[in-house]
Amino acid sequence: MARILISTFGYDEGKVFRALRWLSYDRLVLLAGSDSLRKPGFRKLQDAERAAGGEVEVVRVDPFDFRSCFEGACGAIERNRRAENEVRLNVSGGTKVLADAALLAAYQEGVEVWHCEDKPLRLPVLRGVRFVDSFSEAERAALRSLGGPTLVGKLVEQLRAEGMREASVNRALVSLRQRGLVRMTIQRGNAVVSVEPRSEWFVRGLLGQ
Repeated sequence: MARILISTFGYDEGKVFRALRWLSYDRLVLLAGSDSLRKPGFRKLQDAERAAGGEVEVVRVDPFDFRSCFEGACGAIERNRRAENEVRLNVSGGTKVLADAALLAAYQEGVEVWHCEDKPLRLPVLRGVRFVDSFSEAERAALRSLGGPTLVGKLVEQLRAEGMREASVNRALVSLRQRGLVRMTIQRGNAVVSVEPRSEWFVRGLLGQ
């Protein structure tokens, strides 16, 4: 099992070097935009890793697109987990969008996350506890069942057939709407629920679809 350090990176290689000094690791993975990879700072990181007998793995993202950064971070975490590696994340480099998305990915996947500036600061993410674990069984079941716009009554009946109480399903739908994950509309006098289009990519990642 290898110790993988995934780090956000912009133009300041010093932020990554501080993380490398403070956090133990076997292999470095950088989340970075294409422009950052053409700068001298990236070459310095490459040279340092090669001198130590290692290589830098790069995950290219759009550092100004939250979805790109989030999916890139989640993908890097998941690939290394499947390889049974130990993963930790450093979010002190790169754009605010990149750092925020990587932090959310850490919450999503339940991995250890650090911010390394003047001193190493471990952020309050519980290792092994995923963001999806904060959802109730009814909330997870409702999201899994929403392949498209669905009559609320039909969804309730479907989940009741799976052993859930009607009140629990209704509470779950209200909670999901408040979180911005589903939307409720009235069509021809009937309540219809669907995944919020702006959140669909996040819901898919949340459920591992």
